[in-house]
Amino acid sequence: MVKLCYSAVFKTGTHAPGKDGPVNLNSVSELSFISYFSRKSVLEMFNFFARTFASNSSLAVGARTSVKQQGYYCHLYVSPIGVTAVCFADEDYPARVAFGYLAKVCEDLAQSTGGQLPNSLEDNCLSAFQAQHEALLKRFQDPSQADQLTKIMHELEQTKLVLHETIEAALERGQKIDALVDKSNDLSGSSKMFYKTAKKQNQCCTFM
Repeated sequence: MVKLCYSAVFKTGTHAPGKDGPVNLNSVSELSFISYFSRKSVLEMFNFFARTFASNSSLAVGARTSVKQQGYYCHLYVSPIGVTAVCFADEDYPARVAFGYLAKVCEDLAQSTGGQLPNSLEDNCLSAFQAQHEALLKRFQDPSQADQLTKIMHELEQTKLVLHETIEAALERGQKIDALVDKSNDLSGSSKMFYKTAKKQNQCCTFM
């Protein structure tokens, strides 16, 4: 079973043209365990939820947040380098390891860019980081990899972890997830229908 399904880094404080949230600098996924015909919709849902959570302006630098939904977690880390890193993992994947992974992604990203994030407002404008990002996602399918991140883990554990039991609790005040889904440009019509069908069956995130 794949432990880490999706990972992305968003440029904090930006707004992607035509999107409802920050610029997605780079993202990777491992969806081999999902039906081929569902992968496109699932990936779009990952992108949508990740961007939605990363757009929450109340998240301070250093913040660690987890959003729980039907056996899965979305973990977010706001890095001092100016990005918000997001990953989706199953409920058996240790949260502390997920945050160690996200911090490692941010560290490697900073090294690969020399600390200079691109000015582009286009999604996936950091294609040069793709191979490195994919390698990290594959490597961290094994949670024991966190044992090699002692310094990073220690620094992270100095900050408070916020756990949201529902998706709505992680949104900006007054936002409703169904309304965000309806107006999202991250989701195609078929993916919006996919979401609504899953919700009716009380399986909002079991597609993951």
